[in-house]
Amino acid sequence: MTYQTMNIQVLTEPNGDFVYRFSIGQHASLLRTHDLDSLIEQLIMLRASSRPPRAVEPVKEHNYPLEYDPCWRVDQSPLLDGPVLMLRHAGAGWLAYTFTVESLRQLLDALAAKPPTSVETSQLVN
Repeated sequence: MTYQTMNIQVLTEPNGDFVYRFSIGQHASLLRTHDLDSLIEQLIMLRASSRPPRAVEPVKEHNYPLEYDPCWRVDQSPLLDGPVLMLRHAGAGWLAYTFTVESLRQLLDALAAKPPTSVETSQLVN
């Protein structure tokens, strides 16, 4: 099987909306922003179930996207015993996280510490 590189071109419509042209070889597809949102969500779910899994610890050499003062909210889920923390990422949208009681205690302790500290991820459930 031969693999070809995917190219992405951002086009702007007269009304200012973005259209994304994805091309692989002689094939191309146009996606609008809402189509791109759907694709990102599908890719996130696909990657979460793929092997090898993501690194358990942050990789120091990686340039992670940084969200400054992101929008957030805390909800209670009727299906889960505990809070659900939602954080808004400019590219990925809203991401939801839930914590075990022990993990939540460790997070609160880490956030209250001066200077901020991190918890060994081997102690956390993911």
